[in-house]
Amino acid sequence: MFAAAVIPETGGVEWVAYRVLPESIGVASLLPRWWEADRLLEKGQSADGLEQVPSFVQPDLSTAQDREYRTYEVQMVVEDKGRLTPLTSFAATPYWAELNLLSNMSGLPQSMRTGPWSGLDQAINELTASVTSVYVVAGPVKFRQSRNRYDGSGRADAFFKVVSDGKRVAAFLFDATLPPHAHFCSQISSLTEIEDKTSLALFPDAELSESGDLVVALGCS
Repeated sequence: MFAAAVIPETGGVEWVAYRVLPESIGVASLLPRWWEADRLLEKGQSADGLEQVPSFVQPDLSTAQDREYRTYEVQMVVEDKGRLTPLTSFAATPYWAELNLLSNMSGLPQSMRTGPWSGLDQAINELTASVTSVYVVAGPVKFRQSRNRYDGSGRADAFFKVVSDGKRVAAFLFDATLPPHAHFCSQISSLTEIEDKTSLALFPDAELSESGDLVVALGCS
């Protein structure tokens, strides 16, 4: 479903990568959204870390009114958490539940996530009607505060999403404070800027055009 880079010391997700196909897209509105521990990550933790981190506990929605999740005994307000790999892009597959793993979770603010971020997800899904497949890399960005990957603050200043159809590439950078009415087309960035802010080499072996054609294909003029 998706590949993820997770910081062992903090459990924070540095990036996720996934491929969207026309046949994988579906309706996700009725799919359960229970966060689950990623067993692959648990096996990779040290014994000391496992002793200090209790097992995943499902939320008690009888009093929380679906507003909080309890994971590793840490209360997380649902408005501040989201999936870097969207459920809608894989709702038609039998593996959609994997997107509820903690290795797909990041501190996506609700206003930004339900507005421009979600808008780009929808545009990516629609793009699959004209291309064979769409490749996406997404993750958090820190540039105002410490960029130390081990600082454990868990708060990102922005989030990036880089989209490619195998020939072209488009990059977007979303400030964490964006309002829900903001449009993803106003968040266009460049591959160079994203790589500079994240210290990542994205699609390093691919010869991709950044002429702006893919941005137009995503619905931006």
